[in-house]
Amino acid sequence: MGGNVADTLPDAPWSMPKHNPYELNLGDRHFRFWEVPSIASMGFLRRIRAKWQLKKLYKNLHKGDGVYLLLYCMRGLSPPSALPKDYKHFTSIVSSTNHVPIALVVNGLEGSLNTMDDWWTKNKRGLERVGMHFSGHVCITSLPNNPSTSRSRQAIRSLICDRQNL
Repeated sequence: MGGNVADTLPDAPWSMPKHNPYELNLGDRHFRFWEVPSIASMGFLRRIRAKWQLKKLYKNLHKGDGVYLLLYCMRGLSPPSALPKDYKHFTSIVSSTNHVPIALVVNGLEGSLNTMDDWWTKNKRGLERVGMHFSGHVCITSLPNNPSTSRSRQAIRSLICDRQNL
């Protein structure tokens, strides 16, 4: 954790979403993360196909090693209107098999507030009003030379490793 792994460019070319796995070792524990892109901006037919692909992927993951935790990642400042639609889609698939905790990871908050955690205090009620509920959250930065990067890495590691506390 701490290296560039996923493509996060906002202008990256879009095609049918791919569900990409990323491997990560934290101490003596091994994790596999699956990146799932937003479906909110897709047209109707692409969205239906993307939902079908995600359901298929999730069922296969659940039959295999299982699903440990859903990290719902978003860029900060203000929550975009697409969030509730994506959240409802993802949680309907995850909750169809068993209870999997859903934690929010908010990135891109460096320099915006007194502390990055102020974002949660300011936006928690608004997220809940639109039906978005989380078992845990972290507000982080991933900028390489930011003074808060070390704290952010530790916060996300704790969130992942301490799932039983969610």
